[in-house]
This record gives sequence, structure tokens and C-alpha cells, in this order.
Amino acid sequence: LAMGAFLLLSVDYRVGAAGPYKLGANEVAIGLIMPWFGVEMCRQRLTPAYFHRSVINAEIYSPEQAVAAGFLDRVVADDQVIDAARDEARRLAGLDRAVHTATKLRAREQALTALRAAIATDSRDFRKLFNVTD
Repeated sequence: LAMGAFLLLSVDYRVGAAGPYKLGANEVAIGLIMPWFGVEMCRQRLTPAYFHRSVINAEIYSPEQAVAAGFLDRVVADDQVIDAARDEARRLAGLDRAVHTATKLRAREQALTALRAAIATDSRDFRKLFNVTD
């Protein structure tokens, strides 16, 4: 779960399978301080009502709850995941690529700025922690 949540939050559309599994950012629950980039990823994709519950309290969710939280966009039956993902990929492929990209960059400009700063901070903290010099 640890880094998988951030990978999940980084994609344009997330289709999940219904089932007896859980999703979330479990860093705090396993004794890790949430990295700055992880906080920013969660801040940008999770709904405000679930942000603190997920990041600070390490709350973990069923697939259906993960839609409400913002980890997933849609949940379908296990045997429909591939078809649902392909259908969404086809729909997205039908969008004008240049327009989609430009709009996405505009919509995510503040998030990308915050994410770049978070990655730089995480890198600096990592270097200090492990006494890494160039």
C-alpha cells in the first residue's frame, strides 16, 4: 500500500474492482512520516473531507469508500475492470491531445508547483538524514 497510493493518485482516471480489499495511504499507521510529495499528492486528489482522515489518521477504505475519498473514480465488478479501463482509455484517446494537455497543465499548475517544491524538500531531507553529499 505505501507508495502504491501515490502512484494511484497520479493517474488521470482510476477504475477499481469491487471486492474485499482496502485502499489508502498507510504511512502513519506503519510508523513512517508522510513524505512531503505524498502529502501534496493526497491534497490534490483526495476530497477535503477525507484528506486529514487519510493523511494524518491513516484511515483505510473499501473500494466504494475509496471513491468517496478520491482514491478511485469508479468501482466495477472484478470481471469488468479491464473492459471499464479500456472504455475509459478509448474515451480519453478521443479527446484532442493538445487541448487535453494544455487544459490539464492549467488545471494542475498550482498542484505541480507544490509537488515540485515538495520533492525538493523531500530530497533535501533525505540527503540530511543519510548524510549524502555531492
